[in-house]
This record gives sequence, C-alpha cells and structure tokens, in this order.
Amino acid sequence: MIGSRPILRPREIDVARLIAVGLTSKQIARKLGISPLTVRKHRENAMRSLNIHSLAELIDAMRHLGFVNTPSEPYHTTNG
Repeated sequence: MIGSRPILRPREIDVARLIAVGLTSKQIARKLGISPLTVRKHRENAMRSLNIHSLAELIDAMRHLGFVNTPSEPYHTTNG
C-alpha cells in the first residue's frame, strides 16, 4: 500500500472495475481477450491485495477507491 491507496496492478483494476459494473467472468474474459481462469486469478490477487473476502466487498472497495462511480440514483426497472 502506498499512502492510503492499495497497490493494484493495472489488469487487476481492469478486472475488478468490470466486476463492479456487473460483468461476469466470461464477459470480462471476452472483453479483455483473456481466459476466464485468468480473470479469476486477477480477481483473487486484487482481493488479496485489498484484504477482502467477497465480491460485495470488492465492489464496495472499487467504489470507495474511486475506480467505479457510484450511481446517484438507485436502479429502477421499467415495467411494460
């Protein structure tokens, strides 16, 4: 950790950011041109660096660190 910000590699940030916006590992793999297992490894490394243990914590950490914008309004579905 440098200062108050943990050290994440660029690819770990890419993967964690895409997880935080709702993409699956398969979708992330296709988007980044890597395998789903590589996505998993980057996710695990990011979570280890941040000392977190769930995807919910990862998403929250990415928002807190400023890597993902927090929506200003809650998500609503449209019926009909």
